[in-house]
Amino acid sequence: MKIIKNKIRTISLILAISLVMMIFAGCDQGKTVTESDFLLDTFVSITLYGESDSTLLEKPFDKIRELNSSLTAFASGSELDLIKQNAGVQPVAVSEDTFQIIEKSIKYSKISSGYFDVTTGPLIDLWSINAPEVKEAPPLESILNVREKIDYTKIVLNSSDNTVYLTDPGMSINLGAIAKGYIADVVMESLREEGIKHALVNLGGNVLVMGGKADSSAYGVGVEDPRNPGDGYLGVISLEDGSIVTSGDYQRYFTDAAGRRYHHILDPFTGYPSESGLIQVTVVAESSVDADCLSTTLFLLGLDKGLDLVEKTPGVDAIFITSDNQMIVTKGLKDSFVFDKANYGTTYTLTVAE
Repeated sequence: MKIIKNKIRTISLILAISLVMMIFAGCDQGKTVTESDFLLDTFVSITLYGESDSTLLEKPFDKIRELNSSLTAFASGSELDLIKQNAGVQPVAVSEDTFQIIEKSIKYSKISSGYFDVTTGPLIDLWSINAPEVKEAPPLESILNVREKIDYTKIVLNSSDNTVYLTDPGMSINLGAIAKGYIADVVMESLREEGIKHALVNLGGNVLVMGGKADSSAYGVGVEDPRNPGDGYLGVISLEDGSIVTSGDYQRYFTDAAGRRYHHILDPFTGYPSESGLIQVTVVAESSVDADCLSTTLFLLGLDKGLDLVEKTPGVDAIFITSDNQMIVTKGLKDSFVFDKANYGTTYTLTVAE
């Protein structure tokens, strides 16, 4: 069964590498320094344009490793593990980064009316979609039991001493839908403080760019084909500054003995993988943490509610792909997204939301 787990990891790595190749395509890089590693359970790379000093990448990668240790839900003794072990018992003092990311999560929980909820930890653990031995959906009774442990309003934050408290035993926090975005923003801010003007941070497909290429032209970031991941791009988004994050039902999943397919984006209200009618959402935003949170949130909300939320959120645009092969692009991307109509025009129907 290890082969299954390795296959999932390999697919993620291939997709991340393909995305980086798409960004670099046609780019006169000039002086660049780049470094990559397998962190956050994915392929991570940072590239600086107009620079030749590779030591500039040491602090950003150290920060990624530090945050990876503190924000993981699975490592024994991590801050999230301590919060889980003390649920219903006592508050736990955490680092500033952990406090801030949980605070940000609560904001998006409120915005989404609970569809985005980091207390889905027990549900994520129950499904264990990444585990190699998973073959079947959990029993309904187990899903109903853990659903009772999901409620972001039961997270108590105390900013005076940076403590986090889950009021009910059995609750836990999982930051998988926000951590990479938060980390990308922290890394980019550290690069700015070092005086870097042009940079690209790619955390397994969470892409954050600054200052355009070395010649200040825009990066071209490919939008994955959700039904043929790794085999081509539906189109390209041009972006000089900001973040692009995609959530799709193909990224992590398993198929049971009866051929039923279960993906990793879990609906906190049903306890099952989302059936919102969407198969992929790509979000463009100024910050990567916002793009990360929103890509999951919009997927769970579905097309109509998702479009409404984008319309109400300044500086955010999105591309929605539905299960019946409709592609809806918000109006802010009308000029910066180029759809590959020659290859995908007969598969997907493109509409610009007005």
